[in-house]
Amino acid sequence: MANTFAPNGFQQYTGTGSLPTYEQVVASISPSNTTNIFFGDPVIQAAGTTGVGTGYITQGYGPVVLTVAASGGITSSASGVLTVTFSAPSATSGNLPTSPNTWAPPIGSTLIIQGATMSSGNLNGAFTVTSSTTTTALCANSGVTISGSSTASGTVTVIVPVAGVFAGCKYTSTSQKRTVFSNYWPGSDATGDVTAYITTDPNAQFIVQTANSNTSATNIGLASIGQNISFAYLDSGTAGTETNGNVNTGLSTMFADQYSLIASSSAGATTNAYLPFRIVSLANYTPGSVSPLASINGNDQSTGAAGAYSRIVVGFNNSMPRGFAGI
Repeated sequence: MANTFAPNGFQQYTGTGSLPTYEQVVASISPSNTTNIFFGDPVIQAAGTTGVGTGYITQGYGPVVLTVAASGGITSSASGVLTVTFSAPSATSGNLPTSPNTWAPPIGSTLIIQGATMSSGNLNGAFTVTSSTTTTALCANSGVTISGSSTASGTVTVIVPVAGVFAGCKYTSTSQKRTVFSNYWPGSDATGDVTAYITTDPNAQFIVQTANSNTSATNIGLASIGQNISFAYLDSGTAGTETNGNVNTGLSTMFADQYSLIASSSAGATTNAYLPFRIVSLANYTPGSVSPLASINGNDQSTGAAGAYSRIVVGFNNSMPRGFAGI
């Protein structure tokens, strides 16, 4: 049976502990955060307009490609402070959540520059954001000591480490005057902070459906095992009218984004190294044999487009508990 597009986020497959809770930890959501967070959504640490963390979590998002000026948008001081100036992204232009509606690259996120040319030297590479505003990102002690402006904008991408995967929440409902347990955070109706449950176990693995945010999806095969992958909810191979989460079930509609694989994205291997999830295996598939679940959606491993929207098993790659660098 050919697979159909029906993602439900990152559903835990293995990990420390056991079903149904595995080893979840408690986090907090701000009651003023109007962005829904659904069961199976990757989440990140929320940050303010100076990139500083707020202590809360919010719905995660994939790589953000910044719009940088064609000349002078990327500079480096003699002391090695790298500065990128960009147009402020929005929920529409930057694939960002609706809240907060003003965004700055979070401190500790990875800023990747590719294709930038200068009169001398090289500003291309991966750097850690040390401070930011809604239109600038600074990387102190970047190791780049070239003074001057770039002669081309280059491609600048920001990747934020995930803090975990959302597994539900509880909060005091303002309207119902009682504690509500929910699959998802509806973006309103809480008195006081929301208690969130997230999976952060570095050894956790998740089953997730694949799709493509840039073009029509094709089969993800054995060659992709070991690569890293990001996530999205808008699939370009369908009508492009997908919703961010299902408010009727509280389940995520995020999928593993095939466009972020090395062979698919123009960003290539440099960006792929910092993506949030690592492909561990193909779900319910053994090389050289036919899966007994091939008739169940997501388990058809046919080649090409016939095997599109297949399910894969992923683990954390670029996550806060698993990161090797900090500030």
